[in-house]
This record gives sequence, C-alpha cells and structure tokens, in this order.
Amino acid sequence: MIDSLAPLFSGQLAAYGKNLQLADDQQQAVAGSQLFQPDYFAEFIGDLAARRGTDDLLALTSIWSKWYFCFLAPAVAANLLLQRELPIALSDVGVALSAEGKPLGLRLPHDGNSLPPCSPFERFSTLIQGHLEPVIEVMASVSKASPRLFWSNAGNLFEFTTTQTELHPLATAGCSAPARAVLESRLRPDGRRNPLFAPVYYKDVGASEPQRLRRICCIRYRLPGVDYCSSCPLDRDKRPE
Repeated sequence: MIDSLAPLFSGQLAAYGKNLQLADDQQQAVAGSQLFQPDYFAEFIGDLAARRGTDDLLALTSIWSKWYFCFLAPAVAANLLLQRELPIALSDVGVALSAEGKPLGLRLPHDGNSLPPCSPFERFSTLIQGHLEPVIEVMASVSKASPRLFWSNAGNLFEFTTTQTELHPLATAGCSAPARAVLESRLRPDGRRNPLFAPVYYKDVGASEPQRLRRICCIRYRLPGVDYCSSCPLDRDKRPE
C-alpha cells in the first residue's frame, strides 16, 4: 500500500490497497510497456492458457483483464477523493505478477500530484488515453475479441469505484461528478465514441435495492470451474449449461 493513499481503503475499497505500490529495486515487476507489446503479451497469455488447460483465449484474456483492472479502484478513488492524479500511464508503470501469471498490481514511480482544475475527460486522460487505450488494443488483438468486451470490464470497475466514493467517509458534495460525467457521456469532447459510456445499469427487481447488471457479459463462465459473475446480464433462466 502507498502510505499517502491509505485513507482511501475502507469499506468496499479496503481490498484494493495492495493494487498500487511504489516501485523499488526489491520488487519484481515487468514494465507495462513491455508486457503489452503484442508479441510479448501473446506469448504470455498463451503460456497462461497452457498452464490452465484451456484453449479459450478470449475468455481467459477477459478474466485476466478483470484482475488487471483492479488498479482502477485506487486510481479513480485517489482522483475523486484526494484530488490526486497518479502516474499510471502505461509507459510509467511496472506490473507485478504472481508465479501463476495473475496480476498483483501496478508499481508506480511516485505517489502522484495534485490535480489542477480541468474538465472531466482531461481529468482522466492519463488513465484513459495513457493506459486503458493501449492495453485494450493489445488485449483485443491477441484474443481476437471486440475491444468493447475489455472496455466493459474496465468500465465495470470504474463505475463501481465511482459509486463507492459517494459512500466513502472522505466524500464531499459532488466529489464523484467528474467520473459520472464520463460515464454518462456517449461521446468524448472530440466527437469520438466514449467507450466508458454506461457500462452497467440498475434493474428494478422488486427488492429493497435494484439489481446491478453489466451491459456486456464478460464470458468468464466459459472457463472450467469458473461461475457467472454477480453482475452477469445473461437471463438466469436461459444461461448455457
């Protein structure tokens, strides 16, 4: 955990403190810019598939991306609650991996800088253009999946964290507004489609709280021994066996 970010990790965000750490010479990490070179990542995910005994690269890359995108929780929370931009451009970070190839988190060169006044999309430009875009381009190319699948996985964490910041002890009035503006905008300021637009929706099921559902299934259920996620949009009564 990065000490200056410690106040973020309470409640539903408590488990995400380990997903960002400061880099030092004692930590083993692969440079983000190396891991997400197409040939390197293709070999990496191919080796992971062989160890897990699956040839479904699409489903495996999808679930791996969900583990990887856990770094979004502390990055977005720091942005909204601490007014702090972390150095999370892909070219600046290292990626720590377990012996089994599971992403353990990012290693950062420092603990960030104060955010200047800026628009919502400018506020998240390092995250979106500097990290998610190049990572998702490679994931989609290697797995042959639509980039929309991986943007949905990232958007699911982005929306979850935004919601949790509104309930956080450090929350102030309107603190989540920049992230909500991104989630609610169909287009980016330059007119391009916003891939983080409305990644989840809430369905009234007659319970005390609406049901949170993804708009796109992450297809993790296609892997042996892996169940549907709690926000799966597939009809519970019509799911494949």
